[in-house]
Amino acid sequence: MNAHQEPVDTLILPNNLELRIYDRSRKLAGDRWYVKVMMEIPVPLTPEILERLTPDKDLAAEFVREKGNPFPYRYSKARHFIDEKEKDRAFQELKEDFLRTNWNYVGSSRFAFLAVAKAFKEWEERRR
Repeated sequence: MNAHQEPVDTLILPNNLELRIYDRSRKLAGDRWYVKVMMEIPVPLTPEILERLTPDKDLAAEFVREKGNPFPYRYSKARHFIDEKEKDRAFQELKEDFLRTNWNYVGSSRFAFLAVAKAFKEWEERRR
C-alpha cells in the first residue's frame, strides 16, 4: 500500500473503529480502467485481544512485531476493463456494496477480536 496516499473517505464505525476507504484504481489501456476500492480498519492489538489469542506471550509479541500495532484489517474489491466514463460510478458502487453488506460485521463489538483471530490463525499456520 502506498502509505502516502490519503483515504478518499473515513468513517467512524459503531464500535468506534475507523474505516478508511482508498481508491486503488489505475488506467489499463486506452480508455479502460481497473477500478479498485480498498477498505482499511486499523485494529488496536490490546492486551485483552492478545491474551484471548494465545497464552504464549512471546508468540503474541512476535505476531505484533510482524503484523504491526494497530493491525491493519484490509478488504479490497475490484472491477476490470471499466470505461473511463464509468470509473467513478463503478468505484462508488464497489464502496456502497461493501458498506451495505459488511457494515454490521465491521461495526460490531466483536469485529476487532474476530478479524485479529482469523489473521492470527492464518499467520500461525504459515509458520508451521
